[in-house]
Amino acid sequence: MAKEMTLVSVGIDVGTTTTQLVISQLTLVNVMPGSQVPKVEISHKSISYMGKVHFTPFEDRQHVDGAALRKIIAKEYEKAGVKPEQIDTGAIIITGETAKKENASEIIHSLADYAGDFVVATAGPDLESVIAGKGSGAEALSKRLQACIANIDIGGGTTNIAFFDRGKCIGTACINVGGRLFEVDPMSHRLIYISPPAQKIMNYCYSNTSKTQSGDELALIQTCLRSMVECVERIIFQEPLLAQDEPLVMTNLLPDVKIEGVVFSGGVAKYIYLPGIKEWWIHGDVGPLLAEAFHDSRIYSSHSVHEGSETIHATVLGAGAHTMNVSGSTITVGKNTLPLRNVPAVFPELEASGRFTWLKSSENYIDSLYRTVALIIPPLPNTDFLTILTLAENLACELPLIKGEPKVIIAQQDIAKVLGQTLQRLLPAMPLVCLDGIELAFGDFLDINKPLPHQDAVPVIVKTLVFAR
Repeated sequence: MAKEMTLVSVGIDVGTTTTQLVISQLTLVNVMPGSQVPKVEISHKSISYMGKVHFTPFEDRQHVDGAALRKIIAKEYEKAGVKPEQIDTGAIIITGETAKKENASEIIHSLADYAGDFVVATAGPDLESVIAGKGSGAEALSKRLQACIANIDIGGGTTNIAFFDRGKCIGTACINVGGRLFEVDPMSHRLIYISPPAQKIMNYCYSNTSKTQSGDELALIQTCLRSMVECVERIIFQEPLLAQDEPLVMTNLLPDVKIEGVVFSGGVAKYIYLPGIKEWWIHGDVGPLLAEAFHDSRIYSSHSVHEGSETIHATVLGAGAHTMNVSGSTITVGKNTLPLRNVPAVFPELEASGRFTWLKSSENYIDSLYRTVALIIPPLPNTDFLTILTLAENLACELPLIKGEPKVIIAQQDIAKVLGQTLQRLLPAMPLVCLDGIELAFGDFLDINKPLPHQDAVPVIVKTLVFAR
């Protein structure tokens, strides 16, 4: 391949409060130029355009305004001087409360079609946590310090936590704690809207406060925010959750480990690092008051607090520059089989005979929504030719019974070329994509781009597609 190659990547974050677009340049380079097997990696990421922060448009409390959102994105592309067809990769991520809106799924997919050929539409609290931690610099910090660092991304609707241990994400959590769960009138500073999770906490706090205090709206809001932050504390410190935490916790997949530092990101984080704002009502919500509650929390007082490289832009930067992987170079890709979008990763079951079978697990995806599925080959005890031949024969029996084309196979080890070629001999007429070098987990989806010019690697985006039902 040529020494270097540049891809243009877009990140669009449609959040509870704000929407933003960023355009990055990703430089790919072959890090093993002399060897027979090229190894392509992303060597450099730079921001070429950072869009301004817009308020996310809504038709009403339940619906995102799709037309207004498209206008915002179109205007930003125009300002950046970039056309959708010039975009090579990237992600549109719909986050926080916005992902729970009734039309979230259809809005984000229509935006993805507009945003460029290979731009991923994605939602889901766990992926959001990881992307924010990459964009804030927490991932890089944990690698540099060789430590376990928590990134706590506090937005309008949710707080997303990711633990990074020496550069690797080891767990995530998402909690309904955000600056816009209570909305206030900037003139009178009175409450004008309370979201369902906030209402549940308010009911709990109201029943536990004296009547004199409950007459003071500001004091009651502060009590509720303190209660919300205490829930986040219990999750970070691995303490038993209480009954009042239940409406707040969306996901909690954090391992029981001791963290050695904390980075705050998201719109609320700005006020954690710059406390003491008097006009807390400035944004028509309680973000600065929530920041105060985090600043006074045990999370802040009992850990080293590091300032990330980004606060408010963390998620959009993560979406723009950190979502793409590059497959291994020993791969098999049939002609005209790519690109593919939204391919679910299907893990096999192990039969008593010791053989893998994908038939049952692929049945979960037989509806017309998915064009095909990706069969995952778990690590094999050894990768000699006989093992791969047996595996290929097993796959050749199952592939014709599993719906969808092309047939996609993802190996966890460096065997995609030899496995793919063996399968091509067994099933010569079947369109095939056989890749390796990509880490996947249960519930992941893949977008696989066309092979890059002059080389044997393909760009792949791994994502989690979760829409609240």
